[in-house]
Amino acid sequence: MRPSLVLAAWLVAACASVSPPAGGPEDKVPPKVVRVTPDTNAVNVADRAATFYFDEIINNRGEGPADISNYFLVSPSDGEPRVSWHRTRIDVRPRHGFRPNTAYTITLLPGLTDLRSNAMKTTSTVVFSTGPTIPPLRINGTAFDWVAERVAPDALIQAVTSDSITYLAKADTGGHFVIGPLGPGTYLVRGFIDQNQNRALDRTESWDSVRVTTPQTAPAELLLASRDTLPARLLSVSPIDSVTLRLTFDRLLDPTQTFPVANVRLVGADSTPIPIAATRTPREETERDKAVQKAAADSARRADSLAGRPLAPIPSAAPAPAGAKAPPEPAKPSRPAPFTTITIVTAQPLKPNTNYRVSVTAVRALSGRVSGSERQFTTPKPPPPRPPSDSAAAPGSAPTNAPANAPAPLPSAVPPLPTTRPAAPPAGAPPSRP
Repeated sequence: MRPSLVLAAWLVAACASVSPPAGGPEDKVPPKVVRVTPDTNAVNVADRAATFYFDEIINNRGEGPADISNYFLVSPSDGEPRVSWHRTRIDVRPRHGFRPNTAYTITLLPGLTDLRSNAMKTTSTVVFSTGPTIPPLRINGTAFDWVAERVAPDALIQAVTSDSITYLAKADTGGHFVIGPLGPGTYLVRGFIDQNQNRALDRTESWDSVRVTTPQTAPAELLLASRDTLPARLLSVSPIDSVTLRLTFDRLLDPTQTFPVANVRLVGADSTPIPIAATRTPREETERDKAVQKAAADSARRADSLAGRPLAPIPSAAPAPAGAKAPPEPAKPSRPAPFTTITIVTAQPLKPNTNYRVSVTAVRALSGRVSGSERQFTTPKPPPPRPPSDSAAAPGSAPTNAPANAPAPLPSAVPPLPTTRPAAPPAGAPPSRP
């Protein structure tokens, strides 16, 4: 091969290969957007692409969710955008090009990296129109992971018009989103947790949709949860103790429904009914546990106060530094969360190692379908009897002369409870403040 051809091939390979520069101090600064064309709020734009310029070379070697095309949202959307990499600049345009007399929003999402894998942490957005005006309206709201009762950061939001034009946006770290610019009209707003980042709603992903008319009268709320059209069926029954059972369903239940005792039936193997004392949803279970703990703490403090013993201080949140603003309370859904379990309490203990059957009627799934189902289960076997104690028994085991019905000792890992309270303060000492 001629030397000139070898040299040309080497130069082409060198230009095509992009790698971190060698030597010098380590670069830990993410890339920055230094300019975007067209300018934001520009009208009558005739450019074939929107171009983002950076202060350094961008890494284009990502695959799957890390591919550079996944960091750009083009709204309105006509499919996956066309994204072209040119070292320190990236060109972005709709799949089929810009349409006339249309306002566009192109968003660069956080995560784009340089050659040393320093990732951008901010969002950059440009808004422009291929026509003479930019519509003034937008849709804003908050997306929630409804089951977890917290905001859904990075949820993908769509606003679809009656003629199937789809506008896109992503929720920020607080679950808030803004879609626009839009004209007046009614939009189907849908949000979902895009777990595999393919920008399509898959069967197992949580979603919600509402209709919004612009201009808005109130922010939109999206309660994202796994939804289908099927009824809920009893999946399993788990004995918690001799009088408590946890019923698990295969689909989310409507959180607005109640579970009357009359809708639950429990029978033994001989069809003898076992009376039900109470039913509780997860929220009711949590409230009950908090009430029991508070009552126990109040009772202990009352006993210490009557006995003249020092009272432990009541824990409180640390005050904010002077001049500092307290962090805002995290947003919560306006409606109680759906759930898949309920707890039932029997009026009498269940026998160990015994078969039972439980049936539940009028159970309403999140889909609105009402149905009943039943499940058989077996209570656990009784614990094995304790072996007789001898001189080689582990510390903490019952003595050989202990009565047969004596209670089992506490495990050795648990320190014994004190038999006496701390001594009262000496006479004349100031009393402790609660």
